[in-house]
Parts: sequence; C-alpha cells; structure tokens
Amino acid sequence: MKHNPSWLAAGLVLFVVLACNLGKKSTNVNNSNSNREAAPVAEAITGPGEYIAEIHMAKDDASGNPGDKTKSFSASDRKIHCVVELKEPKAGTQMKFSWWIVDADGRKNQSIKDIDYATKPREKQIHGHLSVPEDWPTGKYKVQVFVNGDLDRTIPYNIE
Repeated sequence: MKHNPSWLAAGLVLFVVLACNLGKKSTNVNNSNSNREAAPVAEAITGPGEYIAEIHMAKDDASGNPGDKTKSFSASDRKIHCVVELKEPKAGTQMKFSWWIVDADGRKNQSIKDIDYATKPREKQIHGHLSVPEDWPTGKYKVQVFVNGDLDRTIPYNIE
C-alpha cells in the first residue's frame, strides 16, 4: 500500500485543528471538584445573560424549596438555593451550578461543588441548592451558572 505524503499532512493538520477546538470546549464543562482557581467575585451579578432572564439566591423555606430572596445567609443556614429563570425554556438544556468559596475561613477562590442538570419540557425555573451538615464558614461566596456549557451568569452571596 502506497502512502501519499500530502494526504498524510492534510490529515495531521485537520487532527490538530479539531483537537484544539475540542480542548477549548472541554474547559467550560470541567466537572472536577478540585481546588481550581477563578477570578474573584464581583459585587453584582455578572455574565452575558444570553440564556438567563433572572437569577437570585434564596433561603430554604424549611420544606427544602427556595424561599425568601437574599444576598446573605447566616452561618447556620444549612441549605442555600440559587434560582434561575430561563428566557426560553427548552427540554434538554444543560445547566451547571458551580459553587465557589471566594474568601472564607482562610480559603480563597476554591471550588466547592458542581451540580449538573438537564431541563424538562417547558421547565422555565430551575434551582440548584447546596447543603452542609454544620455551620458554613463566614465570608464571600459565588455561584457560576453555565447553560449548554457556556458561563451565563455569576452571582455573589455572603455568609455572615
């Protein structure tokens, strides 16, 4: 079997281009809970808001659902909610809530947990929540919300 060097070179270039593009996309959906670094949280909601119409943090209503809107929680609040309203609900929309410590208890810019979810038909309001068995360390936190692999919004909150 005879190999044509020009076809081999073209195939190699195509492979490199595809590998680079896949590498860029995979950084947006990293589900690792390791100690990743991130930019410090802003004082307001940030992000392009391409998919999200509204976002807020909420206290737990004692039945496990989001209750009152808030920007700060007490250390004894065991469950914290991030509530998102989508602009256009579509079944199968891939959501990711990425929870971060910004500056609390001597830790800075540390990932806490990523929560993935796929929406159901006509599901417009989605909430991610995070629970702990003991008091939260006081400080600054944030939630990054990804929609279909792209960071859409970041919302800061405090534990006091």
